[in-house]
Amino acid sequence: MTDYNYVTQGDRSFPQRLRDIFDPPKGIYVRGQLPGHDTPAVAIVGARDNTIYGRRVAHQLAKDLAGVGIVIISGMARGLDAHAHKAAIDAGGTTVAVLPSGIDICYPTENMQLYKQIPHHGALLTELPLGDRPNIGTFHQRNRLISGLADAIIVVEAEERSGTFITVRHALEQGKEVLAVPGDIFSRKSYGTNQLIKEGATPITTYLDAIITLKSQKHLENFFGHKRHENQEKTPLLESAPESVTKKTLATDVSLVYSCINHEPTSMDYIIHTTGLAFGDVSRILLELEISQMVKKLPGSRYTKI
Repeated sequence: MTDYNYVTQGDRSFPQRLRDIFDPPKGIYVRGQLPGHDTPAVAIVGARDNTIYGRRVAHQLAKDLAGVGIVIISGMARGLDAHAHKAAIDAGGTTVAVLPSGIDICYPTENMQLYKQIPHHGALLTELPLGDRPNIGTFHQRNRLISGLADAIIVVEAEERSGTFITVRHALEQGKEVLAVPGDIFSRKSYGTNQLIKEGATPITTYLDAIITLKSQKHLENFFGHKRHENQEKTPLLESAPESVTKKTLATDVSLVYSCINHEPTSMDYIIHTTGLAFGDVSRILLELEISQMVKKLPGSRYTKI
């Protein structure tokens, strides 16, 4: 097998996030293309034996986050990991799978299609040598890299003694934000996530909750438009100001996009056609307007004013 690279800490392409953790790997095997340090990354983790609710939530969160350019990190395990990777790919986004084995081994074998797809939509990654097969120890190693590569982790479903808590522990030790999806109080699959919320994890019910968490992180300022190019004004896309003031001080492109939206559903295609702006610019502006509660996103990439 030759379609991989071995990247050491001395290489420029070695992920800065992994350099920053307490026990970084000396090197990693990579198939595909790793995202840059200034691109937001979220780990989505949860139960292998999951519910329909858990699968729907993991799919929706991964799809929405990947759709606005957030990298989805997970472990390619059966269950919610696989659903998160698939949703990111379906959304045309980027996803990274951290393996509990050598880069030449697909585990579990039922995810062979994902194993083949992910390098074309992100990367497969492991610190384990070729030929190494998964065991209890390698899962622990894998989980610390999942949290290490992410700016925040989202726990979708977890039982009381779920292995997901290993990833949570690593995340907390690494200073990463932990978000948890509230669940049915009668379901054992949600006991762990509900407990995390009681202990201080941020509850998440929409991808915007994750965006708000990410926007506060300094190394992601450029991605969220807080810093402009040198020939542009050095002001945020949307200032932190009362709604009445914010609406009057929107940047020109934001005003164009906002003016296209009314109280009837407006499609993104219409906004792009009318403003002449690029898809990526329109997506970013709509996200800012949504976070500021000035517009509401509807199914089918349609928007209305609030």
